[in-house]
Amino acid sequence: MTTMDQRRMRGQRNRQALIAAAIALFEDKGYDATTVDHIAARAGVAPRTFFHHFAAKDDILFDGYRERLDEATRRFRASGARSLWGALAEASASVAQAISAQPDIFVARARLYGNHPALRAARLRINDDWIDQMTTEVAAWLHADPTTDLRPRLAVNVVNGANRAAIDTWVAGGGTADLVASMRQANDLLRPSITRIERSTRAERSRRAG
Repeated sequence: MTTMDQRRMRGQRNRQALIAAAIALFEDKGYDATTVDHIAARAGVAPRTFFHHFAAKDDILFDGYRERLDEATRRFRASGARSLWGALAEASASVAQAISAQPDIFVARARLYGNHPALRAARLRINDDWIDQMTTEVAAWLHADPTTDLRPRLAVNVVNGANRAAIDTWVAGGGTADLVASMRQANDLLRPSITRIERSTRAERSRRAG
């Protein structure tokens, strides 16, 4: 193992230790009462190590969201699905799998939203990023203009709502249920609506071409 590999592994261990320490402290002391120094001390690292990984303590709660969005986009593009619904279901599955891999952080974050408007605002921004990115992908799939055709954004918002319902129900149960299965069920219920959106868009394109 090279020195670079060892440094990378040490950095990853420190990052995970900081996340675990922060979640434990948020639950024990409360979000407002927990400081960066508290988190670093509990993780057994210096405060400067914290700032090497995170700009502020709230960044811990949203760790990896860009990577999750990129993975959802990749899964949508690579799904091999023959339908828009299938591709969106694949993107949703990637979200469910990522959340299920870190249940503690997502449950803790959800519990903090009610008392911290700034955290709710950050979550909404992240949610909007997902909607905007996937709207672009769906528009490309349908060969539609996302600025003038409401159907790509409508399809994404419908799926996003189903995903949120599954996540919220999962959080209410303490994050112990099978989120992947729950989100799959939610997406299955939407299949007729997404199929109708796809057929409507393709039919209109065919009329224009004819």
